[in-house]
Amino acid sequence: MPRVALSIFDDVGNPHYGGGGARVVHEIATRLAEEHEVTVYCGSYRGSPRSVVRDGVEYVFLPVGWAGPRGGQVLFPLLLPVLARRRRPDVWIESLTPPVSTSLLPLLGPAPVVALVQMLSAADMQRRYRLPFTLVERWGLRAYRHVVVLNRTDLAAVRRYAPKATSMLIPNGVTRAPGPEPVFGAGEHILYLGRIDVRQKGLDLLLAAVAADPPPLPLVIAGAGTAREEHRLRELVRPVREHVRIAGRVGGMQKAELLRGSALVVVPSRFETFSLTALEAMAEGKPVVCFDLPQLQWIPAEAAWRIPRYDVSALSTALNELSHDKDRRAELGRCGHALSREHDWDVIGARYRKLISEVLDRRRGT
Repeated sequence: MPRVALSIFDDVGNPHYGGGGARVVHEIATRLAEEHEVTVYCGSYRGSPRSVVRDGVEYVFLPVGWAGPRGGQVLFPLLLPVLARRRRPDVWIESLTPPVSTSLLPLLGPAPVVALVQMLSAADMQRRYRLPFTLVERWGLRAYRHVVVLNRTDLAAVRRYAPKATSMLIPNGVTRAPGPEPVFGAGEHILYLGRIDVRQKGLDLLLAAVAADPPPLPLVIAGAGTAREEHRLRELVRPVREHVRIAGRVGGMQKAELLRGSALVVVPSRFETFSLTALEAMAEGKPVVCFDLPQLQWIPAEAAWRIPRYDVSALSTALNELSHDKDRRAELGRCGHALSREHDWDVIGARYRKLISEVLDRRRGT
């Protein structure tokens, strides 16, 4: 049986991250495990095991947690070529990791590498640290021969920077809950669901919108991040605490209940690659409020209220008007729910199995 390795610094149990990217990799891995022997390599963190099996997939945690969440993120991609030479899988799927996204794995590893672009992070890292991460990222992309992206904007960028690579768009998926259709338009709160990263996720913009004109429905902020980011969030919430509830990390039934109980889901990010949260909201029949980002063009206007980028006043207006307008929420929710059928994880998983089969056939020369 062919052996497939996947790598991502994040993990669903990581207290500092545990974001959507880790869930995406797990869903891909479980679908590939139907035909292959699959191992996922992650970064370790305090309390993580050395290895664990989840849904038929082996997870191995590389010893980088001692360097902290930021230092570990830098060390993690440096270990991947060493690991690839020791374990020698038949193919490797690398979820690109900040700060420079790309790594030396396709140059030094013996197996073909598929780059999974969940985010091209170099531009944001360059803004933060004023180092030439973008140049390194663009150079590094040229080393990959197979690249998967989640949106048309990143597809165009990859084709520009790595014209010799086979690049393709495979969107994220969602597991749709069995049972009857949702009650469209219903809900008792506005929900933010995602990693706590104040700048990237636009939580400062969201809370400024709430402060400017508090909507009639309370805002629930669910998610986790580093201690520093969670502290920043608490400070921002303080002036509007009567309108906001911080739910912390959620998963399983608690997450499902928050989604089902929401009237609308807000994605105030300054930049995104796909927004798994938006897709999960649509699968529950919830309208999405988001900034008009190129990477979110996959969401039709009939399913979301798009507002000019970073316009706090427009965001405040959208939250207030949708909170009052149950019929509009129902209309947007129905459209999004219908679209989510095209993103079922079993459908998306079949596309990844086909991709891996093609990569393996090419390696064998068949």
